[in-house]
Amino acid sequence: MKISVLIGSRNRPGILQQCLESVLMQGYEPFEVVILDDASHNAEAYPRLLQQIGDKRVQIVRSEKQLGVAGGRNRLFQHATGDIFFVLDDDAVLQSPETLARLAQIFTQYTEIGIVACKILEICNGVQIKKVPFPRKVLRRFPGIEEKAQLVSYFLGGAHGIRRQVIETCGSYHSELMFGEEELDLAYRTIAYGWKIYYEPAIVVYHLPQPSVVGQENHLCTELFHHIKNRIYIVCRYLPMRYALVHLTVWLWIYASMALRARCPMVLMKGIAAGIQLARRTPREVLNHTAMNYLRKHFGRLWY
Repeated sequence: MKISVLIGSRNRPGILQQCLESVLMQGYEPFEVVILDDASHNAEAYPRLLQQIGDKRVQIVRSEKQLGVAGGRNRLFQHATGDIFFVLDDDAVLQSPETLARLAQIFTQYTEIGIVACKILEICNGVQIKKVPFPRKVLRRFPGIEEKAQLVSYFLGGAHGIRRQVIETCGSYHSELMFGEEELDLAYRTIAYGWKIYYEPAIVVYHLPQPSVVGQENHLCTELFHHIKNRIYIVCRYLPMRYALVHLTVWLWIYASMALRARCPMVLMKGIAAGIQLARRTPREVLNHTAMNYLRKHFGRLWY
């Protein structure tokens, strides 16, 4: 079972280097590494890094237009030759040299698993924060649940494994979801097609967050715009009406508060308008009964 490690990067070759070092330490074979240079300002920076590394398993693909998170991952899928795609942020570091081996073991042993979610430890100013695919209320109610391997309803984009057949059957990431909620969109489609999402806490990835590459000026407002737009699209496309109304009410209240704190109140209305426009262009595909039962059983976010 060949694994393709897929990493999108923009203007951060130095940050990418420590990520690559942890990947190339892996004891598992065979694997390849495909890096997307997402329209970086210096087109020569990444080829120089590749030459410095000198590993034939690593290749670089460049886009002259910024594709964003979803579009960038889709471009990487097109160039990957593996049976499993391991998507990794460029500011992430694998904890163990056995990460890929464990990933391959899970996909080999459980043929119904379409996506593997990892435990991500985000390190900010020396403080370590766990990022796991459980709502906060579940973590409070069930202490230690994040240490147990189990089926879940979601995965975090910073590090996740995807079986190639999932992309072939469910489709790639939605390219218009440039930033935010793109994983939720794919998770819903994956579950709707009958695949399962498996959380493996033994696969630990350190995330060393870097400044946003989405927008250079007031990036918080740019990111918030995408979150609002994408949330509206996903709710309108997938959730039954009784969940959708409550879900949107709660999240729009949260986004309104965030917009005020970021001093960009108009981004709320712009995000809503863009979300409605995007939803109108896409046929509604409400999650079926089986998918809804899966979400209820495995802590899926329905009401908010």
